Amino acid sequence: MYRVIVLLAFTYLFFYLHLSGSISKYINMKYSFLSYSMIYALFFLTIVEGIRWYMSDKKTVKEANCHEFEHDHTQESRKPSFGKVKRIVSYTMVIIPALTGVLLPVATLDSKLVNAKGFNFPTLEDGADKYGMHQILNPDMSQFLGKDGFLELVSKEFKSYKGQDNITLTDEDYLKGLEVIYNYSGEFVNKTMTMKGFSYNGPRLNNNQIFLFRFGIIHCIADSGVFGMLLQFPEDVHIPNDQWYQVTGTVDTMYYQPFKMRIPILKVTDYKIISQPKDAYVYRNSF
Repeated sequence: MYRVIVLLAFTYLFFYLHLSGSISKYINMKYSFLSYSMIYALFFLTIVEGIRWYMSDKKTVKEANCHEFEHDHTQESRKPSFGKVKRIVSYTMVIIPALTGVLLPVATLDSKLVNAKGFNFPTLEDGADKYGMHQILNPDMSQFLGKDGFLELVSKEFKSYKGQDNITLTDEDYLKGLEVIYNYSGEFVNKTMTMKGFSYNGPRLNNNQIFLFRFGIIHCIADSGVFGMLLQFPEDVHIPNDQWYQVTGTVDTMYYQPFKMRIPILKVTDYKIISQPKDAYVYRNSF
């Protein structure tokens, strides 16, 4: 019976995540067919396990009616079984994630996570585990494709932006566009660009500077990162964290001391406050 409950709980969890749209907070939706298939697989396993449990229970009742037990044996069988208690505890531990996934609200990642993990550029960390860290600013696909595959990809994607004087980063090409700009920053100097995201007051910034970020998912939440650019305003600004903006400006580069490297920046010429998008995340839709 416990297996049936666990399987049913996880079947409902995947179904609920898709029905509510919350599945996009965990995976890149280009892989949604995998989680869809899990719904059918778990539902099938639930039916199979339910039939097994029903047949086993029916057999146990039949055997009990066909045999007589001694009084002392009956008394002993009523004592709590350690094995049964152990199973209850283990199944309860397994079912907790399914219950919390349905009952607890899904939180949208924001600047609090950036502060919690520390604002640093992972590629500068000697000996760091590149597969277990969250990226900052530049969505670096070289970690997943290898050097040759990455150079081929970014070179191909650069062609779709080359020659454009006005670039708008949409939700669909946000990560692709940023990666091209970070790898070919010199080619985009003095180009006009429009983007949107939430504000973040990073370390060692001037009073007229602030970061604009979007949380992005490459494959799933495990390889997510916070991606965007440093904004430079013509005058001092006082913007709190997590305020959503749409900004337009001119691309330039500067040396950012905390990262010990030159990064592209956007010199803002126009900006406005906007509402948080329905889907606050962006995804890598091409490889």
